[in-house]
Amino acid sequence: MTARRPVLVGIGLLAGVMSALFGVGGGAVVVPALVAWCGRDQRQAVATSFLAIGPLSLAAMIGYAVHGQVDVVVALPLIAGSLIGAWIGTHLLTKLPVGVLRWIFAVFAFGMAIRMAFGTGEAAGAVDHGWRLVWLVPVAIAIGVLAALTGVGGGAAMVPLMQLGYGLSAVLAKGTSLLVILPTSALGSWRNLRNGLGSLPEALWIGCSGMLAALATAQLSVRLPQAVADRLFAGFLVFVALRTVWPRRA
Repeated sequence: MTARRPVLVGIGLLAGVMSALFGVGGGAVVVPALVAWCGRDQRQAVATSFLAIGPLSLAAMIGYAVHGQVDVVVALPLIAGSLIGAWIGTHLLTKLPVGVLRWIFAVFAFGMAIRMAFGTGEAAGAVDHGWRLVWLVPVAIAIGVLAALTGVGGGAAMVPLMQLGYGLSAVLAKGTSLLVILPTSALGSWRNLRNGLGSLPEALWIGCSGMLAALATAQLSVRLPQAVADRLFAGFLVFVALRTVWPRRA
């Protein structure tokens, strides 16, 4: 463990930057890094990632919240659905081959990447706080299941969903996504530890190391022009899709 600490700190710093810049938990960095650099199998890496993204998301969310870029009303149905999905997904993590689910998410991510890369780049209009928010619950259940099974997918799915479907700006969608990730991460972490999955010491090194990086990067992210933010996120979605379909180990 001592010999791996510099590696874990490096993973945490990079994951913190990614978390704040894109409004995600950082699992797209943590999972492949743990597999490639720390010799963890896919399931253990996913479980450890779920533990680590809690402190990373908290720091990044605070960075957005101080600028008023968190929509609690939109977050509530997403939290409800994601908690259910995380409960289901952490149960299936010990039992289910995830190859088909990886491909489903990859197709979704590529589609969202194309839509965001070729969008107008203009700020969204009025945020939809109407009855359509109820549809976020079943969608969030599916997102929660995918996030728990693959270690990525929560924020990567929620941010474009909120932008394209509910009128949130890029910055507001990212801050709201980070709020949703917090309770989902807590529940998924507890479930994984009960199932004997994940390393709490490694997760604490990763999560705590990246908190300052996440907080600092959030200050940059809230100032990015909408067009730049959308195209950066499109590139991130392509990376996540490729990483999900072609992990180093099954």
